Amino acid sequence: MPSQMMTKSSCFDVVLMVTKRNSENDDKYAPGCPRNQERCDDGPRNKQPAGPCWFCLSNVDAEKHLVVAIGTHCYAAMPKGPLTEDHVMVLSVGHIQSQVAAPVEVRDEIEKFKNVFTLMANKQGKALVTFERNFRTQHLQVQMVMVDKSSTKALKSSFTSAAACAGFELVTMGPDENLLDMVNEGCPYFVAELPDGSKLFTRNMKGFPLQFGREVLASTPILDCEDKVDWKSCVLAKEKETELVNKLKADFKPFDFTADDDSD
Repeated sequence: MPSQMMTKSSCFDVVLMVTKRNSENDDKYAPGCPRNQERCDDGPRNKQPAGPCWFCLSNVDAEKHLVVAIGTHCYAAMPKGPLTEDHVMVLSVGHIQSQVAAPVEVRDEIEKFKNVFTLMANKQGKALVTFERNFRTQHLQVQMVMVDKSSTKALKSSFTSAAACAGFELVTMGPDENLLDMVNEGCPYFVAELPDGSKLFTRNMKGFPLQFGREVLASTPILDCEDKVDWKSCVLAKEKETELVNKLKADFKPFDFTADDDSD
């Protein structure tokens, strides 16, 4: 029976992986952002990228065969190199950097997607975990991953143990707190929401592992697919991606609120 806590050796593995991936960039980013600071940058919330953004639907090179559903303000798509066959991410249609920078209508639609994907997971006997990394990214993306309900008890300890191994702390947000209470627009952060509704948060991004959310969910106690930590190592052929997206669309159809938007 696999342990629900990370072993000492797995901690070293994480640290080595993180150090190799991030050491050359550590000095470029502040370790955190005080909550009472007005802003961490002076750019607008929808500042356009210097180059093409792969996640903007207006980009002619965007891989639209990965799109599962398009709402008014957000869309759902299967990511490249998915952790599971029902791994999706929800992104803003317009160019917005993070949930904190997003207007209320965008945040509300993200919640709508989260709620219906939770229903979809429940129907399959699974539970939904979401996470967002607003660090070295330019477009809002909330990852939504379904896990077996039997593994949910290991989620919080897996996240907190992995964070400790990587040298930072995840704090549990209060039941009445939201992201806007924790961090200001323009500040980097990571947040994960577990199936029980609890949220784990950090704004200490010094040496933060870019694949942290994937590392935790791919670990043995959760999905047991550690070969998929780096999405680049598990990219699928376009034909397979299309097949999985079509299945996702079919599974999502009974819960698809965006179909109502299309009929208006």
